[in-house]
Order: sequence, then C-alpha cells, then structure tokens
Amino acid sequence: MIALLLSGIASATVPDLYGLGARFSGAGGGGIALVDDGTAAYMNPAGLFYVRRPHAGIGFGVGLHRFDPIPGLYWDTNRDGSLNELDAPLQVEASTAPATGLHVEAGRNVGGKFGLGFSAYIPTNTLILFEMFEPSLPAYFMYDNRLQRFVAAGGVGGEILPGISVGASIDVLAKADVDVRMTIDATLVGPQPEDEDLEDLVGEINVDTHHLALRVKPAFAPVFGIQIHPGAWVPALEGLALGATFHGAAGFDVNTEIDLQANVNVVDVGDLDPFVTALVVQANLAMLDHYVPPRITIGAAYSRADTFSVYADGRWSDWRRLVLNVARVKDATINSPLVDIDENITDGNAYGLLVRPVWAVRAGTELHLPKWTFDTSWRYLRLTARGGVGYEQSPLIQQGADTSVLDSDRTTFTLGAGAEFWDPFELVDGAVRIDAFFQSHQLARRALDRQTDTPRAGYPVEGGVIPIGGNILVFGAQWSFDY
Repeated sequence: MIALLLSGIASATVPDLYGLGARFSGAGGGGIALVDDGTAAYMNPAGLFYVRRPHAGIGFGVGLHRFDPIPGLYWDTNRDGSLNELDAPLQVEASTAPATGLHVEAGRNVGGKFGLGFSAYIPTNTLILFEMFEPSLPAYFMYDNRLQRFVAAGGVGGEILPGISVGASIDVLAKADVDVRMTIDATLVGPQPEDEDLEDLVGEINVDTHHLALRVKPAFAPVFGIQIHPGAWVPALEGLALGATFHGAAGFDVNTEIDLQANVNVVDVGDLDPFVTALVVQANLAMLDHYVPPRITIGAAYSRADTFSVYADGRWSDWRRLVLNVARVKDATINSPLVDIDENITDGNAYGLLVRPVWAVRAGTELHLPKWTFDTSWRYLRLTARGGVGYEQSPLIQQGADTSVLDSDRTTFTLGAGAEFWDPFELVDGAVRIDAFFQSHQLARRALDRQTDTPRAGYPVEGGVIPIGGNILVFGAQWSFDY
C-alpha cells in the first residue's frame, strides 16, 4: 500500500513523524514485521521480498497542528535598539503550517528471488522550505519546516534462508551550499552650513551582488532490515513474524559562505582629504535545516489466516547529536584599515540544549471482514477495519535561559478502514484498494518557566510561563492497485 501519512515517531519529515501507508497509518503507524508492499522501501526493506504481485499506489494526507497559544513576549518591536515599555508585546504564532502532501509507492517481485520497491512523500505546500528560527523565541522545532520536505527511498529485499529475509534501501534527502558575494559602495559628504537634515550627508548607495549560488545536492541515509517468520521451521508458530530495522542519521546541511565588501567614500570632512575606506566581511555560516537521528526499530506481529493481524513496535532514536535549524557563525573575518575587530566577533544565536535518546512504542490491529462475492465485474468486496495507539517520549530534557524550544511527550490514537475489490473498469488485471485513516496526536501539557523581573527578549510580558501542549489531527486516503 502507498506511502501516506502518519505514525508516532518524532524524528524528521512527515514519514518519520506521521508514518507511511494508509494501511499502517490507520493501525497505529507501525508494523515493520508485517509490511509487504512498496512502503517497505522506507519502513523495512526486508518486507519487499513478500511483494507477490506488481502494485502501485498514490494518496494524499493532511496534518493540522493546533498548539496552545503563546502569550505576548518582550521584544524590540519598535526597533529602536532598546527593550522597554514602549515596545508592544510580540505575538508569536504557535501552530505550524499544515503538513499536506502526496505519497506514492510501487513494488514488484523479480522471479520469486527478491523484491524491489520505491516510496516517496512530496509536500504540496512547497518542495523544500529552508527556514532558520530564532532560538530565544518559542518554537515547536519538531513540527516546523522539517515537515515541508520531500522524502524518497528505494530498496531491495530477498530471502537468505527459509523464513528469513533481509533488505537494504537508501533514504534520499538533500544538502546545499550557498555562496554570496557582494559589494556596497556609499558616499558620505561632510556637513555644509545649509544642511538641516542628516540625510543630506549620505550620497548615493550602490549595492552590487557579484555572485549568488545555491547548489542543492543529494544526501543519503542507509536503511537495513530483517524479517523472520518462524513458521517456516516450526508449524506451530505459523503466523508469527519478527522484524528489525536500522536507519542511519542524516540531515539537510546548508553551508553558507558570505563575502561582503563595504566601500565608504568620505568627502569634505573637516581638514581631511577625501579618502576611501573598505570593510571586508567574510563569514561561514553552519546551518542544519533539520536533523534525522539514527534509530533502531524492533517489532513483532501475528496474523491468522488472512482474517486479522496484531503487531507491536518499539523504536529507539538517538537525539544526542541534535543540531537545531538555527544559523550559527562558524568563523568570520572583518578586515578594516581603521581597526582590528576580529577578536570581538561572537555568534548571536548560541543556544544551550540537553537532549536524550528516546523510546517510542506503538501497537495496532487489522480485522478483515468476510468477502462478499458478486456475479459482476467487481467480483468481490472485502472490508477491513483498523485501529492502533502509540506513545512517544520527548527528547528534550533541559535548555538554557536564552532558548525557548517547545516539545512534550505525545500520545497517538488511530482509526482506519479499507475496501478491496476487483477492478470493475478492467484498467488493470488485479485488485483495487481504497483506504482511509484518521489520527489524533495529543501533546502532554507542560510549561516552560520564564520568570523575569525586568524586560528580557523572548520572555512573557504577563505571567512567567510559556504553555506547551496541543493536538495534531491527521487524515488521508489512498488508492492502490495490483497489475
């Protein structure tokens, strides 16, 4: 079945946060021991071996984020360089943009020896949103631009021993290099007796951008998986399945090189001769738009005669190397003939954050109702009901006084339904499936303590806490078929 939205793992991108496939999204968002279609290319490539008929699918999903509102904050809103009672409180929108996108998937078996699969998520709001945030302002960093990212994975899976299949795939992300080179030329003219306005002292300012380049390059994260079906050796264990996967770390790295030269031509200043001074700024900014942690998932499932199935998954994600999508100055040089100021350059976006590895668990079930057969081109109709739950720990433990990132533990409840029938229009020689699902994610309510006696940027004007919590509603549908 196709890659649609939704599970309960907070990692990065829609497939990590909300899952893959309407079938599994409606049944809790997991199922690495059960997956046997194109979505296995991302979930567990070992499952590609169990693809029996060529199939493909496409679907659409929507995730709506509704977080608790953030109170008015101290900020230099009038931009006078001072923080005081003259500044109107800054209003920050807590809820992030909806996560809407298309999911496509395909898979096929090759000669009964191995299976191939492909799965992708394509955002419909924007293909790639590159956005940094100010760490001192409240932000739900797990649900921002990381959800506006395309994801694509392709893989292969095969059986190495009876009942044991393994697989490998590549999760394709992106990284970028940005180069900016520009010159600013300005003329300052000394004051004349008739001057009444300081603006008369500034002549023409010319801004010349010499070079601007954005290179988006592929980045890869490896995925390895295994599925074990003990029933191949012990008939009494028929229907039992075990699975495990490893997903490597990745992220959207953006390396930015800035070369700025400011030339100032000074004329008629006292007894000084006209002169030109130049200020050259060279800086390297390190930006990681979103971080995908390494993770290990284990799962078990039981299926009975194509009537029902149940599963439970657990995923361990190592967030200890988390880098926020905050622009940081790695190094900078300012050359000036007047003063030497290199040693005074500091990063204004420094932040302190303590995170931990976390576990997420989810469980789900799928119940197939008896087939209804028809003496028509539909041939039969089989309905399926699904449901599941999940729980995810927040990796955030502690943060510094100048950082206001928001997150909390999350509980997920899911429902799903599906219908399978033979293609009545004879466009394909196989079954057609229509599936739909709904998920409700509840973020545990907490509060970030931000007490202050004097105005401090990013702190609440009234009250001393920033509330954390809210809910996410996700729903979607898909159409898939065998051919």
